[in-house]
Amino acid sequence: MNDHDVLPPIGPPVPVAMPPMADVRLGNGLRVIAVRHASTPLTELRLAIPLDTESFAEAAVQEVLTASLLGHSGPGERGPADQGLAASGGMLSASRSARWLGVTGSGPVLPLLLDVLALSLTRPRFTDEVVRAVTVRAQGQVAATRTQPQLIASEALVEHLYGSLPQMQDVPRAADLAAVTPDEVHLAHRRWVRPDQAVLIVVGDLHPARAVEQAERALSGWERAGGTPRQAAQGPLLPHLRNRTIARVPRPGATQTQIRLVRPGLARTDPGFAALTLANIVFGGYFSSRLVAEVRERHGLAYRCESVFRDHLDQLVVAVEADTATEHGSRTLGHLQAQLRRMAEEPPTSAEIEAARRFVTGMTALSTSSQQGWAAGLMLALAGGQQPEHISRILDDFTAVTDDDVAAAAARFFDPDDFHGVVLGENLTPFETETSL
Repeated sequence: MNDHDVLPPIGPPVPVAMPPMADVRLGNGLRVIAVRHASTPLTELRLAIPLDTESFAEAAVQEVLTASLLGHSGPGERGPADQGLAASGGMLSASRSARWLGVTGSGPVLPLLLDVLALSLTRPRFTDEVVRAVTVRAQGQVAATRTQPQLIASEALVEHLYGSLPQMQDVPRAADLAAVTPDEVHLAHRRWVRPDQAVLIVVGDLHPARAVEQAERALSGWERAGGTPRQAAQGPLLPHLRNRTIARVPRPGATQTQIRLVRPGLARTDPGFAALTLANIVFGGYFSSRLVAEVRERHGLAYRCESVFRDHLDQLVVAVEADTATEHGSRTLGHLQAQLRRMAEEPPTSAEIEAARRFVTGMTALSTSSQQGWAAGLMLALAGGQQPEHISRILDDFTAVTDDDVAAAAARFFDPDDFHGVVLGENLTPFETETSL
């Protein structure tokens, strides 16, 4: 290699500058955040409405509500607002998780996006025909989704740790969907589709203050419902841990084994979250992590193995996950536990920490280079209890973390004795002790 082949050193990360922004709460309680990011002549729209679920039947009603929300025009017909949005190349789509009803939109004309959104929020059409068609379609989709190993493993984990927990029912059951009526969907719309706990984010080639004015004009007819949302009244939801063990869950006929282990982590607003994030990246958060290098690359045991943060209601957990061949389930679990113990007892090196820091700062720079990235990042921050300005401080947080901070986080949060969960597969053998490295 000659001098011309040597790569230049990587410079310091470029600070994330907060773009021009307006953050206003409207008279009906809706929080509107408008951000100017003129990379393309488009606007990204995100609306998030918190949901609260007390039963599996409610989860099914919320699913039908979400799937019907944008169908305010009758089947086969479009109103002027819909026609204008389609002609401009814009789109809106609705989705649901156990905790949120979300609307995602994109288009070159913000007023058109807002007008169609307003119609969906204030003049829904939950006719017998619409609800019946949506319910039939949803049952077919659910039937296919419920065969996926990832969902089966996720629900088995929740059941083992917490018991019956409708508040974490991302995918409703087909029998519950079949029982949904139009009256229930109307009632659900009045109960949950309300502005006083919702947030609207628009990011694009726009003037922030003017965008807020446009949102206020379009959505002024979206009124608060009576009473107080259950979620707001009861405060943060924290799951009650019922079992502190690792359970075997037989799955006859399964061709893979799924391993799901979790332990409580830190809130995203906690001062120690940046150190925990770097420790997690070193352990299993990216392609160069210890977990990937040992379990997948060295031993070839897992199709997928990683360590991620997941929301269990309002509690963030560290989740260690692996998918492996049926016959390797017990052995893979032993390797996961061994790597956890190594992480707790052998702190990450300076080189590992610096590589993790480079990775997370690079991903931050990538996500803040686009309108979609800003919209998604802002929504994630708000859902985690942070303010929009947090995005501009992310790099400072990671730069300030010391090697000792990461070592302390590794020792505290990666002790294998603190992890509990499930192993799903066919003909599961008794769990082995930790595999030696």
